[in-house]
Amino acid sequence: MQPDTANIRKKHRFFATIYTLGCGFRSILPRGDIRRIVLFDSWISSVVIGRSVATIAELSFVAQWALILYEAGKNTGNKTIQLLAKLPVPIIIIAEIFSWYACITTNYIGTAIEESLWAIAALLTVYGFYLARAYYEKAQRTFLTLAMFCGIGYVLYMVLVDVPAYISNWLAAESVGKTYATITDGFREVCTQWTLTHAYADWQYEMIWMTLYFSVAVWGSIYLMNAPTLDKNLVKKDDL
Repeated sequence: MQPDTANIRKKHRFFATIYTLGCGFRSILPRGDIRRIVLFDSWISSVVIGRSVATIAELSFVAQWALILYEAGKNTGNKTIQLLAKLPVPIIIIAEIFSWYACITTNYIGTAIEESLWAIAALLTVYGFYLARAYYEKAQRTFLTLAMFCGIGYVLYMVLVDVPAYISNWLAAESVGKTYATITDGFREVCTQWTLTHAYADWQYEMIWMTLYFSVAVWGSIYLMNAPTLDKNLVKKDDL
């Protein structure tokens, strides 16, 4: 492994560690942010703590997407891939702002926008993998192909299941004229208010995405730091 690539993989290990620990925390102490529901009646289950952990973890995960694209762009010399590597993190920073807005105000439109931005970031990353694939052979090409299929599956889930679910919740709230919390009152609520529930109906939807998120996504994060390095098995390279 070349020194530059080794340095990139060390960063992967750092971000994968944060993401894995963050997801571990959230899987043990799950909560429903907008509905203020928790599985354990404790301050550590509060929305403000869970959302803070989630923000750090999710930014770490998307940083790994950017690192893979950066590694591919650097080694292939493809300027488009290099540009794409700069986009996922800023997009998800904006997504996290909308997530906090949704949590604080209880307005599902914030979550719908957040998840849409995640889908856009994933789609751009998949496009970067597609461009990079033509430069490689053997294990590197296989890895990029697998990453493309995983990314496409994620985008389809977000577009066909996740985003429509949150839009439906928003429309339902709008139809009954729901009054949303102000930023000040809402922030106080996420710090101090939560409802304990073990009812299956309350956790039914969370069970679906949490099961996938805290397993497949975490395994993916760990795998990225051990994926085939993109400084080998190049079949061509653009002039830098």
